[in-house]
Amino acid sequence: FLGIFGTLWLHFLPAGLYNFYNFGIIICSIEFISAPFICLLIAKIFASFGPLRGKISKSTMVSVYIVSQTSAWYLAYYSIWNVYGRIFTSRIVTPADANLYVPSFMAPDASTVSQILSGHVPVPWGEWLIPFLFWWAYQIVFALFMVSIATIFRRAWIDVEKVPFPQTLMANEMIGKEGGAAWPRPFMIGIILGLVFQIPVFMSSIFSWFPDIYGWRSVCGGGEWYVTSDNIFASIAGFASFNKHPVIIAIAYLIPLSVLFSTWFFYIVYMVIVQIAFVTGSYTGEINKGGCGRAWCAPGPQYTEPLKFTAVSFAGGMLGLGLFYVINNRRYISETIGAALGRISDDRIKEIEKNEPMSYRMSYLMLALSSIAVIILLTVIGLGIVASLVMLATIILLWIANGRAYGMTAVPFLGDDHGHVLFRFLWPSVPQPLTREFVWSIFISRLGVARPSEMWLGSTMFAAFGNYKMASLTGFSNKKAFRLTIIPIIIVPIVVMITWLQLNYHFGGSVFPVTGVYTYSTISPTQPITDPSSVYVKPGSEPLLPYVLAGMAIVYALSYLHATFLWFPLEPIGFIMGTTFMSLLWGLWGPLLVAWVIKVATLRIGGSKTYENYGVPLAAGFIAGYMVAILVGGTLSVIRFFVPY
Repeated sequence: FLGIFGTLWLHFLPAGLYNFYNFGIIICSIEFISAPFICLLIAKIFASFGPLRGKISKSTMVSVYIVSQTSAWYLAYYSIWNVYGRIFTSRIVTPADANLYVPSFMAPDASTVSQILSGHVPVPWGEWLIPFLFWWAYQIVFALFMVSIATIFRRAWIDVEKVPFPQTLMANEMIGKEGGAAWPRPFMIGIILGLVFQIPVFMSSIFSWFPDIYGWRSVCGGGEWYVTSDNIFASIAGFASFNKHPVIIAIAYLIPLSVLFSTWFFYIVYMVIVQIAFVTGSYTGEINKGGCGRAWCAPGPQYTEPLKFTAVSFAGGMLGLGLFYVINNRRYISETIGAALGRISDDRIKEIEKNEPMSYRMSYLMLALSSIAVIILLTVIGLGIVASLVMLATIILLWIANGRAYGMTAVPFLGDDHGHVLFRFLWPSVPQPLTREFVWSIFISRLGVARPSEMWLGSTMFAAFGNYKMASLTGFSNKKAFRLTIIPIIIVPIVVMITWLQLNYHFGGSVFPVTGVYTYSTISPTQPITDPSSVYVKPGSEPLLPYVLAGMAIVYALSYLHATFLWFPLEPIGFIMGTTFMSLLWGLWGPLLVAWVIKVATLRIGGSKTYENYGVPLAAGFIAGYMVAILVGGTLSVIRFFVPY
């Protein structure tokens, strides 16, 4: 149902709203998904009123969460657009390059693809069958690979380390103690506050005559305000943006204090360092750029000497975060491998596997088979064995790092500027002539990190971890959580593709505002993702390796100091968040600073009980109220597609 309904809903939304009122990702700056919260709200209503009152158990509510949370990641336009939409439309946007780099099993011919935009003809299912089967297999294989990693690390992250996963904590507050139990008063107050915020925002977005109460027309939909060259803050070369979205503040309230503090602290450090560089003659053009350009555009402190923060923090920092986690947890990994191979005692195996969704033998078998399948897929696309292994290593290290970030903050590291860093070392210069292997390696690796719902489908790792966290919070079976995760992974992608195709052939894709994004940045060396002139600037100009190693060293030092000394307040995730796109482009340092102040005040004045009994329910209630407004606003927006008003 979500695969069909969510895809239809997305396409019927008007321009400017399809990225914020869908059933997938509704806040692009933090990848916040809506379907699980909306589905829980609807289930809660049925559990509290009418003939089903008191008949919907907590276990059923958890099942609703798991299925809808896993499905939601396939319902954002990023998923539909980037996983296969770009590839299909390359036939008509960059046909010469598509003929060189896109084999027939990945996309139909140009005449067939062009029918997507014009529509009003029967679907030639035969032409689409092979590409659909390929992309269905592609999505399932990568999803199973990600879920296998999450399943192996489940005990370490969920049972031992108690990684919070704030989005799941919010959903757990929504479920409550029992399926039909009333929400506490702080939660209800939060709902009202969420409505008070979002309803006027929606009205001012739809109707030009409605007053812009919160000044939302002057910011991006994700809440980002960008400095302009004529602004008083423009003279601060490292200052780019500030995010004022209250939903991000509500979510950040559940982030550990050390991460909150580290993020805004390191952003201040970043601004000081950049300002020193500016005063001493570097980056003199920064003060003439807008905030967006200060993040994206080279030359600048993110990409060029002397600082190259994207190479240091995003590339080196994330590689270090993933690599050092694996190294520091080598005993855990060794023990799980020992259990899989039967090299430890049966009693110990029984003890460590008692809460697992499956035996470690099966988990590692799933990892091995999915790894082989990933390599086969990559070689079929055009990568050699070396490039395929580099891709596999990139996926593992960067998504362990991203999983840690998401688990601690509910925010993954977003951006396509660092995912291809290992391929920079594989190809120190542009191969001449350009090869299919090079083009696809760069395309998949850059988009694979850009967002969790794109080419590597890291979102399924988030889904699995979130589902295991919910099972831990509610006493739900991990075995059942695993099964309920796998079912949408298999069903939803093909349902979305079929619905998407039928929809475009019936109406003609040109009538849908969201379809306009399908023709941007296709698989072509002339497009931003794979253009060599872009590839070799990001994550930094040459020399690259010293900066990557510096980032890894900083992350290791922060990890060691934070783990060794209880008083040491700084940690590596905050370092990466504070010195990269996360603070420059998305402005997340702002809401995390506000949340830090509120959380510190709550704990010092009222203590942990006030935080747990009032603060968390209030924040979760705000999210619930926001979702009610999203559902109402989305419904009114979809109606406008059929009945303009």
